[in-house]
Amino acid sequence: MEANYPVFQNIWLADDDPDDCAIFREVLEQLVPAASLTIISNGEQLVNLLTPSNKPDILFLDINMPLKTGLECLVEIRAQRHFSRLPIVMFTSSVQDRDVTKSYGFGATLYYSKPHTFANLVGDMGALFKMNWDDPYTITGSHYINNKFVPFKAKH
Repeated sequence: MEANYPVFQNIWLADDDPDDCAIFREVLEQLVPAASLTIISNGEQLVNLLTPSNKPDILFLDINMPLKTGLECLVEIRAQRHFSRLPIVMFTSSVQDRDVTKSYGFGATLYYSKPHTFANLVGDMGALFKMNWDDPYTITGSHYINNKFVPFKAKH
């Protein structure tokens, strides 16, 4: 089912929920079966693994994780100049405006609230992968609407 998606060979998901990780893996296998998925279960492990020579093509980052939250990780990652263009998608169940605003303010490329159905996740992720990831600033800017940041939502 692979269809004109950018070449993301190396995808990382930082999320401590095993069920969410399994579902994410299943969606990736449908959409980009050639991609490699690395799952990281806590924020401390993420920042220890991430180096200039060991980084993903795109990082999906949950907010609510043990040891270091996703927001703490985001701040730490963006403080390092060599990760300034790393696409980081906040991939979380939170729909709180404060989390959306903080995430974009701390440098997230995109904020995506986990949907409630598998079909929506497949559709959303398909749309997400079709975005122009060569220009992450445009992706972020297109989610600033009416003077506030909004989460990504695909049209189904």
